[in-house]
Amino acid sequence: MDIRSKVMSALRWSAAARFLGQAVSWGITIMVIRLLSPGDYGLMAMAMVVVSLLILLNTAGLDAVLVQDREIDEQMTRQIFGVVIVINVLFFLLLFLSADAVAAFYGEPALTPIVQVLSFQFLLLIFETLPQSRLERDIEFAQRSVVDFATLVMGSLVTLVMALTGFGVWALIWGMLATNGTRMIGLNLIARNLVWPSFSLRGMRKHFAFGGFVTTDRGLWYMFSESDKFIGGKLLGNHLLGYYAVASQLASLPIHKISGLLNSVAFPAFSHAHAHTDAKTVQNYLLKATRILGIAAFPVFFGISCTAEPLIACLLGEKWLPAAPLLQLLGVVMPFRLMSNIFPPLLWGVGSPATSASNFLIAAILMPVAFYAGARWGVIGLAYAWLCMYPVVFFITALRTCRIVGVGLLGYLSQMLRPVAAGVTMYATVYFLQDAVFGSVGDWVYLLQLVVLGVVAYGAAMLLIDRKGVIETLQLIRT
Repeated sequence: MDIRSKVMSALRWSAAARFLGQAVSWGITIMVIRLLSPGDYGLMAMAMVVVSLLILLNTAGLDAVLVQDREIDEQMTRQIFGVVIVINVLFFLLLFLSADAVAAFYGEPALTPIVQVLSFQFLLLIFETLPQSRLERDIEFAQRSVVDFATLVMGSLVTLVMALTGFGVWALIWGMLATNGTRMIGLNLIARNLVWPSFSLRGMRKHFAFGGFVTTDRGLWYMFSESDKFIGGKLLGNHLLGYYAVASQLASLPIHKISGLLNSVAFPAFSHAHAHTDAKTVQNYLLKATRILGIAAFPVFFGISCTAEPLIACLLGEKWLPAAPLLQLLGVVMPFRLMSNIFPPLLWGVGSPATSASNFLIAAILMPVAFYAGARWGVIGLAYAWLCMYPVVFFITALRTCRIVGVGLLGYLSQMLRPVAAGVTMYATVYFLQDAVFGSVGDWVYLLQLVVLGVVAYGAAMLLIDRKGVIETLQLIRT
């Protein structure tokens, strides 16, 4: 099977599993949000500020080495496994012992046991690296898709049952541990690749160099994308942070799910194309991925934005309505965040992780400054920080990435022009006709009418201005 066929097959399997899993997971997530309080989500967001950073760093970037370098032998695999074990054990101990300090920083004593329990997931993550890297390297996603589905369902069900029985924030914590445990077991069942670890570092210099760029890349991404919660938690408290965290979670749900698929498929695909074909193929991959992602992303996120208030009222209930203006602002920015998620696997795949890391360095400098300034106006200021500063970050990083692969910036941006125009048409249609439909905010019939208006407006606009792109996207889904 050639690379294009493998990539398309991987996308289909991954997309199918994620769609089925998300149909269950999103439904349960909505139910859990209705059951829990803003304070619960605020506490979880505070705890995850530290936990998420360590998760991103827990392989020192060597998982990317396992995917990118096809010359690695069994001895080097054993050495990488040894490094992964040491790092994760150290992270477990560091997090467990520093839980009191994290709680003291936020002024929330309840965080101490939460952080301590969450630290145990690093003992599970040790055994995910080798099988997951093997599957990604070989672009083998059929069986992994089953694991993804089981993981989503198991984690969601544990969270829901515990939320129903009154465990509060602990429902989110144990749901996360159940998710990691299920994934670890499933990956080792379908792609058992464990070896006896070696703790020698001989011959690993070049791998640490590449992994160092990847780790820096991930750390800087975290600094710009999660510093809003770090700053918000410190300055605004867990209750207000809870509204922001839920709005951010709803706005970014499609991003997190699609990004996982993109990173797992795009990195090996770009790596293979760079190694075995010419630069034109890589350029075409980037432009086509941007075009198709744009057609799918702008209606989804603009749709979330223009229906934010009725969406929150119907899905979450009146107690969460303060999150609606936050969701409206964040929804406008999210398509560009999704589009930029293809830059790291592209740059890693063509052997330029340093460019990816420096892209995130720019974002890690600009975005926290914007968040700190915005926090003076509360959580709405954090959302406005995204709206005002992220387009600047996107333009700069797109320019730098396009230069590496030889694509003109105007040529790249033109791939999004028609979906943006159709998305703005959809947004305006829903906004100006919302008073003409039946019902009111909180009424499912009212929300459904707005959704239908948006779908019809976007579909009609796309057929008028980009019929070829619509056909191309439909063909990709069918093949």
